[in-house]
Amino acid sequence: MEIKNILACVDSSEYSSAVMHFSAYIAKNLGARVCGLHVIDILQLEGPFMYDISGALGFEPFSNFSSKIRAVLEEKGNNILISFEEISKGLGVEFEKFMDVGVVSRTILEYEDKCDMTVIGRKGVNEQYDRGILGTNIESVLRKAKKPLLIAPRHFYTFSTVIACVDSRDPSRSVYDYAKYFAGVFDLPLKAVFVNNRKKEEDLSYYGDVDVIDAKTVTDGLEGYIKQFEKPLVCIGAYAKPKLIEIVLGSTTENLLKKDLEVAYLVIR
Repeated sequence: MEIKNILACVDSSEYSSAVMHFSAYIAKNLGARVCGLHVIDILQLEGPFMYDISGALGFEPFSNFSSKIRAVLEEKGNNILISFEEISKGLGVEFEKFMDVGVVSRTILEYEDKCDMTVIGRKGVNEQYDRGILGTNIESVLRKAKKPLLIAPRHFYTFSTVIACVDSRDPSRSVYDYAKYFAGVFDLPLKAVFVNNRKKEEDLSYYGDVDVIDAKTVTDGLEGYIKQFEKPLVCIGAYAKPKLIEIVLGSTTENLLKKDLEVAYLVIR
């Protein structure tokens, strides 16, 4: 297990500041490189948005107004990446910046193939328009990402504990292995937790000491457990079959993210 290249996805949202700092902080401790990515949403250049704006201003859509908007967005994106570079280099972290135009979630997934881990904010620049608890683009990435995905809360913090949410299924071992890896690198205590909502014994010997919680639902049990810790890194799995996970994320993971606990989650496939 080795993480040498971290893809960090940034925009102009409040969450992006946390993404920058989490990425640089993790990269410094792992000896990794940060790849900062800013995606200009193609829908802002070619969708109804452009028709509405250009029509309101009395311009023909896509004459020269679209190119002007693109130039403004590129300048804004470049400024974001420059700020990101300053944060990374301030910690002595190697940084490379990328800017692209496309469907945001699709473009992020294309870049993901070149990296070992992705960091993304829990909400994006249009958070006030998102009806769900997660941003629309973030949710799409979460459902289709193949690499470990760190979901950053609104505010950055340094980790104090690493929590591995485990059960007896084989994929849960990957969650524990990553949690153990991060705990070792950051020299932090590792906590493994299992929620026993079915009242039956399960083989948890792989994990050593495990805190077993009795609760009506796994989500409620994990929520109560996580609240006991300040500034944890919570490692959790998405265990649905590959095709199903694109439709509905593992219910426990999805429900836990909806709790809005303002903690950093590392989601493992």
